[in-house]
Amino acid sequence: MPCVSTCGNLYVRDTHIAPKRHGTHSHVACHGGMDTIMIIDVHTHLSTREQWGKAFGEVMDSGVSGHASMDLEVTPERHWKAVGPASRAIVFGINSIALGMHTPDEAIADYAAAHPEKIIGFMSVDPNSPEPLAQIDRGIDMGLKGIKMSPVYQHYDPNGDEARKVHERAERLGLVILTHAAFHCIARTPMQWANPLHYDRVARDFPELKIILAHIGLPWHTDAMVMIRKHANVFADISGGVLYRPWWGYQALAECHENSVMHKLLFGSDFPLCTIQQTIEALRGVNRFAAGTGMPCIPDDQIEDLIHRDALSLLGLT
Repeated sequence: MPCVSTCGNLYVRDTHIAPKRHGTHSHVACHGGMDTIMIIDVHTHLSTREQWGKAFGEVMDSGVSGHASMDLEVTPERHWKAVGPASRAIVFGINSIALGMHTPDEAIADYAAAHPEKIIGFMSVDPNSPEPLAQIDRGIDMGLKGIKMSPVYQHYDPNGDEARKVHERAERLGLVILTHAAFHCIARTPMQWANPLHYDRVARDFPELKIILAHIGLPWHTDAMVMIRKHANVFADISGGVLYRPWWGYQALAECHENSVMHKLLFGSDFPLCTIQQTIEALRGVNRFAAGTGMPCIPDDQIEDLIHRDALSLLGLT
């Protein structure tokens, strides 16, 4: 029987995005006596163009990434406006010695401190830096709640000695690790360390460490699905994939649905690469690939649950 999606249009009223209602799923949270629609964006960036670094900026400008017109100048004011539809948002920069990327943790901490009711700041730790553990301690003192990492950007083996030190400290302190576990088109990035399966040993050695695999591990989405199915504290965010890689995004969601792990997926926009509104529209339209075919549909209520999931409770960040 052909797939017929009941997903309708995206309704935006002021800064709130109206949820579809399915049975008892209301997706409503109460804050200060007022009911608001829950949207937790676990993947947003706050960096100036200079802080993104020359290598990243050049590949974005070249068009090979598919984002030739992307504005990489993300100020606190621009970020605050972009996360208007969200109840809460995790924000970070990326620090990489290898690629010359650097957003001071202090900038993230200051922004989060200015909006504690909404913004959750993560530090970015490069395991190859001189004192990564001291940086973690400083980040804790500044009120940062997790660590953004990337074997691809930072050029390290997720199971190497330096990375293990960071993972051990993060587990002990209850910090969430959000890691880029997907491909990239910067020529100098080491793809051999991009696959999500590298985190199988990490999750076995540090079972209490909460890990988010960014971008559903694209194009290794099957491996990301295996990881979140196997390990209780490993999750994946859907940032980017369902919008600018929609066929991969559909396949990833279909595999997660088929293997009963949709509840391990977290909403993320990857701003400034995508907005919250664009990501929701892409999620609600993902079943177009299955329309008129025998391919599986992702149930609408599971899509809505993903959009409105309380990721912070799952991650221990409440």
